[in-house]
Amino acid sequence: MDNQTPSPHSHLGTEEIDLSIPARPEYVVVVRLVAAGIAGRLALSFDDVEDLKIAVGEACTAAIVDGGEQVRVQFEVAAERLTIKVTHDRPRSAAAAASTEEHELGLLLMRCLMDDVRMESNGAQAITWMTKHLQR
Repeated sequence: MDNQTPSPHSHLGTEEIDLSIPARPEYVVVVRLVAAGIAGRLALSFDDVEDLKIAVGEACTAAIVDGGEQVRVQFEVAAERLTIKVTHDRPRSAAAAASTEEHELGLLLMRCLMDDVRMESNGAQAITWMTKHLQR
């Protein structure tokens, strides 16, 4: 596909990359590598690439610790921003979730490293949104 043809997942100048991994710690590195590859295409600084990798890793690790079988990570690349959505289903027994301190530390790291972070719960599904504004 040439650079002028939008991908099937493109919407008005955005590109979407969708990744689903088993909710196991050894697969977090795969998501971090994808994040680094996307960030490299956006000409982010070395520090911004590393920040992005850490934030994505924290979001995925929190999802894994929270439970569920799969973690879905969606990257949306637009001209002015990169948005990452990390989604996972919470098992009925969410008591296996990370301690409050671990959860708060991960959230603090994400907020320090990204421009915007928000979390929401949609029934049995938990979603973390992270945005990095691009300077072009």
